[in-house]
Amino acid sequence: MFCPNCGKPVKENDNFCRYCGYSLTAEQEFSQPNEPVVEQANIENEYVVHHYNQHPEPIEPEYELPNEDSEELVIYDVKKHWMALFWPIFLTPVFFLYFWFIFLNTHSFFSWIIVFLILIPIVYPILRFNSDKIVVTTKFAHIKIGVLNPEEIDIPLSKLDMLDISQTTMGRIMDYGMVSFASNGEQFDFGYIKEPGELQYLIDNPARYIYLFAGFKIAQSFADMKKNF
Repeated sequence: MFCPNCGKPVKENDNFCRYCGYSLTAEQEFSQPNEPVVEQANIENEYVVHHYNQHPEPIEPEYELPNEDSEELVIYDVKKHWMALFWPIFLTPVFFLYFWFIFLNTHSFFSWIIVFLILIPIVYPILRFNSDKIVVTTKFAHIKIGVLNPEEIDIPLSKLDMLDISQTTMGRIMDYGMVSFASNGEQFDFGYIKEPGELQYLIDNPARYIYLFAGFKIAQSFADMKKNF
């Protein structure tokens, strides 16, 4: 099933398209073509056929962000896809085979270099997988980037802009990709983001996302979650 407005895939029980916000309920209501109304125009049996618009443009209401005095609640905790650990998964058995059959029998300087070169693409993605975080609340997008000296950035939702989603063929199949967004002229890129379309839908209109999905997504206050951020 595809959204009639943007053409993106949607689920049968969705009320709104997660990518463009189109009301699928309205689409279902008008999905059956109306029979044209035929009226007799005059006594000479000439007929006028009136065609009605079968897909009226949805009128989206105005959504507003929660006021500043309200509690800051988590609405979306961005997750990385397991494909971010592809190289660690692939290279770990290679490392153990090399270590057991070659390194233990040589102990040469060159063998130490090989061990180091294999360990880098194993350890670094694992560290980034656990350290990089994006948590979107009713007020801010809290971003944490880096491993040894992570940088923490708090961006108000009203100043957060989505730039692009890049997906390979495998990314489209498995629903992951690289997302780029900006705030105050600074760009942030995150790879292997799980379900990037939902993140784009959120950033495009945070107030709309909170209104439509907050009741299902909010699980805890950010003050409680920050202990593990």
